[in-house]
Amino acid sequence: MEATHEDIFTSLAVLKALKPALEAGVIVFAPSAYLTCRDCTSTNRAAEKRVTSHLWNEFLRSGPDVFRYKDGRRWHLSFGSSLFINAGHEYRIAIPATKEAIAATKPNALHTGKNAIRLVQQYRKSLREQIGRCAHGVVFSTNMGSCCKSTVATGTRQEAIGYRLLDRRNVGTTLPTWSMLRTVPLPALQVLTATQAMQVREEAEKAMPAFRAKLQHDLMSLRNSSDEEEENRALEVASELRLAARELHGQLESVKLRSIRRREKLFTGLATALEIVALGTKDHTVIAAASGAFLTLMLAAHASQRDRQEKHEILIHQPAYVLLTAERIHAMRR
Repeated sequence: MEATHEDIFTSLAVLKALKPALEAGVIVFAPSAYLTCRDCTSTNRAAEKRVTSHLWNEFLRSGPDVFRYKDGRRWHLSFGSSLFINAGHEYRIAIPATKEAIAATKPNALHTGKNAIRLVQQYRKSLREQIGRCAHGVVFSTNMGSCCKSTVATGTRQEAIGYRLLDRRNVGTTLPTWSMLRTVPLPALQVLTATQAMQVREEAEKAMPAFRAKLQHDLMSLRNSSDEEEENRALEVASELRLAARELHGQLESVKLRSIRRREKLFTGLATALEIVALGTKDHTVIAAASGAFLTLMLAAHASQRDRQEKHEILIHQPAYVLLTAERIHAMRR
């Protein structure tokens, strides 16, 4: 191996973090080679151009800003935009500054508005290349997701817009079919780490099928809706799930009420005490009566416990139980 100790250590650290997700099937390996025919290649290139053009227009509409700074002996321009968000954190694109750009800007000053747009147009080729690489990754990952029959997820706003464009199915009809992507603003799920998400998946396993079915029915069926209609529906679904989670929490707490469990213990304790007292009398009539009472009380305690367990089992199969579990796990790790 030509890798350094640092490279090996980094690889092991990454593997340790990914191993649980790999074992659970959340992350899958893609084919080592990806081959396409001439028609598919042409369609993919057309899709990349379409996504690149769309992202470029989004970038221009986002109100970009430009900042000139010195790195060593060279001046650079740093381009920022509300489009450049990765997992909630902003990032910027840095490009070496030309003499014309240096003359048109002030050092260590943020340029916005028309001045920023003029600089963006001057660096149009370089910026579009950066955006084009993002578009290529979106189309490639989409095809890989389809090939592996897996969900493709992203933490960047730029890629999310690209996926949504492909999701509209107006890029090309010969591209493979992939799962439609929708965004549901559920804070309890958004703040989870990968390890916590795995824990939610494990602990709320019984509720997962119903949770997925609900999202499939409520969101994935929006095939011809506008972006605004989809966003409104997503907010409605999120609100419904949060309300259902609050109601489910109350129902689960009622099942766990101490008074119910105390009554079950009281039945059991009373039945045992009656039986002991009856046996102490050595009177067959009293023992027979006590045995009958013992059996009745034990059956009542067992029936109460069984009903409580059945009700609990029904509740933990509800879709909202996934949300409740996520909230609890996130609260425990704070």
